Amino acid sequence: MRSALLVFILLTWPSVAFPQSALHTARDAAAAVTAHDHSTAQQADEALHAEHVEAPPKDHAAGDRAPVAAPGEATDSGFVKPGAMSADHAGHGEQPVPAEHVHPAPVAETSIGVTEKLGEFIAAEARFFDEGGKAVTMAEIVDKPTIIVPVYFSCPNVCAIIQSSLTAVLPDVKLEPGVDFQVVSVSFDDTDTPTLAAHQKNNYMAAMDFTFPENGWRFLTGDEANIRKLMDSLGFGFRREGKDFLHPVVVMAVSPKGKIVRYLYGTRPLAFDLTMAATEADKERIGLSVKRVLAYCFSYDPEGKRYAFNFMKITGTGILLILAVLLVSLVLAGRKKRTPRN
Repeated sequence: MRSALLVFILLTWPSVAFPQSALHTARDAAAAVTAHDHSTAQQADEALHAEHVEAPPKDHAAGDRAPVAAPGEATDSGFVKPGAMSADHAGHGEQPVPAEHVHPAPVAETSIGVTEKLGEFIAAEARFFDEGGKAVTMAEIVDKPTIIVPVYFSCPNVCAIIQSSLTAVLPDVKLEPGVDFQVVSVSFDDTDTPTLAAHQKNNYMAAMDFTFPENGWRFLTGDEANIRKLMDSLGFGFRREGKDFLHPVVVMAVSPKGKIVRYLYGTRPLAFDLTMAATEADKERIGLSVKRVLAYCFSYDPEGKRYAFNFMKITGTGILLILAVLLVSLVLAGRKKRTPRN
């Protein structure tokens, strides 16, 4: 029995011994790996700890700004420092800073219309050419009561109408033309010529039913500067629109001294109005301003874009006049009652 047991042990010992030695070998290898891993983990832990170490304080003198690149030097982001030239563009030289563009002040538009200048004097020094091509001044022309008619000779509408209307009413004026009064048509178109003025005069003189003296109706042309000087002194505002003009329709009565005494509006002045205007001009007497009367009686409606009769203002004025008359009547009646009877 013992022999059999001994034989069994001898036969099985190599197989038992081998696993034990292999196990020891494996344990040694695992121990080595564990030691290596522990060393690696320790190194990683040290590195992680190093990342959490507090950074040294910044230099406050330099501020929080990023370092500035030198001229032409590329920054960390790859852009060249603004205001500096890169090496590739160094050959172009410095470019001048463009000067600020200054826009000229807009020219004010000339107002269109009439600014009445009653009692003021016309520009006597303004120079024109008459229908014969002779250079004259307004002081030389205006030597008697004068009806000044601002027109332009190529106008096919209102200018032609107003001058045609004058040919119809001038024979009815109760004054002697060329002596007691005269008419002067002044063109505000600087492109009109004395030749065109002579043509206009011949046409309108021929259209009248009676013989009108040559010096009774003058036609003047001039350059832009003198035209503006005269028209501004008359309060006549106009503006060129292409080949035509925007302008009011009015004539002015001027005294022999050049004083403006009356404005007559419309394309068809009456012979009576012309007679009165020339008479007032001869006496240097300023006439009634029709424009001021109309401005008092009418008010402009901006919504309807029209003039409306100012009923309240006229009614109020009428009531005040009636009350004034009644008050004066009561005062006079009271005085009569207090007068003792003889």
